[in-house]
Amino acid sequence: MKIIDFVTLLIISSMAMGDSTWSVVIEPGEDCLYYLRDCAVLSNGNAVISIVGAFEDPFLICFDREGEILWSRHILDVGDYRAFESNGELVTLEDGFAACYHSEPRATGMNTDIAVVKIDSSGEILWTYILGEDDETIWISTDMISCSDGGLLVSGCPGQQIFGGFVFKLSSDGRLEWMTQPEEIAGFALSVMQTVDDDYFVLVSDYSGVVVHHITSHGLVSAPITVSETEIPFRARISCINDSFWIFPAIENHVLYASRLYPDYGTQHEIYMQLPRGSEAGLADTTEGGLLVSGGSDDGDALLMRYDFNGNLLWQRYYDTGGIDFLYGADFSNQGILAIGQTQIDSEEEWDFWIVMTDNSGFVEEAEVTENGILLIEPERMHIELYARGWVMAYAVFNEEEEAIQSSLDLMESTGLQTGYLWIPDWQSLSGAEGWLVYARSYMEHDGILQEGIDSLLEMYPDTYFIWVSHGWDRRTMTTDDYFSKYCLL
Repeated sequence: MKIIDFVTLLIISSMAMGDSTWSVVIEPGEDCLYYLRDCAVLSNGNAVISIVGAFEDPFLICFDREGEILWSRHILDVGDYRAFESNGELVTLEDGFAACYHSEPRATGMNTDIAVVKIDSSGEILWTYILGEDDETIWISTDMISCSDGGLLVSGCPGQQIFGGFVFKLSSDGRLEWMTQPEEIAGFALSVMQTVDDDYFVLVSDYSGVVVHHITSHGLVSAPITVSETEIPFRARISCINDSFWIFPAIENHVLYASRLYPDYGTQHEIYMQLPRGSEAGLADTTEGGLLVSGGSDDGDALLMRYDFNGNLLWQRYYDTGGIDFLYGADFSNQGILAIGQTQIDSEEEWDFWIVMTDNSGFVEEAEVTENGILLIEPERMHIELYARGWVMAYAVFNEEEEAIQSSLDLMESTGLQTGYLWIPDWQSLSGAEGWLVYARSYMEHDGILQEGIDSLLEMYPDTYFIWVSHGWDRRTMTTDDYFSKYCLL
């Protein structure tokens, strides 16, 4: 653990704050494959966090202005062997937000799909659009933006860093309006933007340079226009800021590069922003007021920096929660800066998720400042069960936890099946009725034959049925015959 020797100079709460600031640490548990992917501040000032993980259903958490959880839920929990486990990018909309995901070949087998979900501020899903559900093509998303008509624009490619990009446009109610044709975009589609004339541009990379394609509002694609003959990283982005086009290619040797383009797409202006030595950082957000950079220092402090479009540093803040801290994403809004990252008490502990809301200058209310200018924060700690149980066989409900424990153990010994129990109100898909639900999985805990274990369970509890256990809001059940017929496990 990092040893802190400091003299407190002031309390940040004495400074003027436009809105409430807060900090939360979420303990996801050991061996967690979930990670924080993106964050967004909604139009009502609430904050949404996107969490994804290998083979897992996407998870969303919504915080109010005080940092209290308003709701949390799984989405796209389809219940079979397809997991929308990657991307998880969020875009704020007037009446809520949208999230974009894609599945991975290792999770789906033959093909991968892209899912775009529109959700209102209360967490209700308004619509879902899936690209690739009815084919065996590989579809992977790389960027998503909101459009002036309330719709969404998504770019992608046929695999990680594989050429043959595409762009498609969704209406505000989730209908596919158009999609670029195969081979119109020859390279790897990195990023998209909308112009002031309501047309679009897509930034495309190949191994020989970088081009942009102009795309009309009806989806017609122009010939490529070269903007660089130097290869740039696959994380590069294009943005329209103050009616100008900006490309943000990379951070190299602690320097952030950005290029402004002429109307004819030649480079007009390049800026170079020197980042602190002994730090690791990346571009987190761009606004009309400048660039927001997030990261961390070699000393284990998290870092936020704000630059203008001349490359001048406007301010720089370091944060310390008492461990090893890092911020790898942020969203700049009128309510403040929402940043996501990780914190680790010491090298022996698991990484925890860290979410912090600062004011627009990077300050956190009630944080203390050391003589070196580091903001000391004590986040509220909480635990959220992220992993969905998925399909389980529900066979009994008890009023007392002790009874549930004993029933679970007895069934495991008599059938050899994996068993468990859970408190029903903790899982939104279980209707909220209070009680300890005892369940079995269609897997063996001890040596034995699965068919014999299932038969023994059904003989003792003939009313057993399958239920989908998650933080999703839909109650989904299935008879044992239907389940085994669908998944062919016996």
